[in-house]
Amino acid sequence: MNYDEKINMSLLYDFYGDILTDRQKEIASLSFDEDLSLREISEITGITPQGVRDSLNKCKAILSDMEKKLGLLSKFTENKRNTDLLIEKLTLLKEKNPGITEDIDGIIDIAEKMLD
Repeated sequence: MNYDEKINMSLLYDFYGDILTDRQKEIASLSFDEDLSLREISEITGITPQGVRDSLNKCKAILSDMEKKLGLLSKFTENKRNTDLLIEKLTLLKEKNPGITEDIDGIIDIAEKMLD
């Protein structure tokens, strides 16, 4: 799995990880968050490396399927992109109109809270 795929799977795990079994959560976290190898996960969990691989493939399938059905990560990513653009445009507006700085700062604060 390349770096971008790992980041994507880690994000999917953040959004949908609670639907996995406890064992799947453990294996997914060790792989996606801790970036451990199959062998390292095998040693920690007592599962064979092939068993770890199978479990990770199952986790990936479950998480990807949930994203296809719900699209929460896609929606979050789009909202973040739009909010960042909004903040950028408000900042430019503030620079051009110093008299409305306080109002724009309030709007920027609200936009930033939307991302939390």
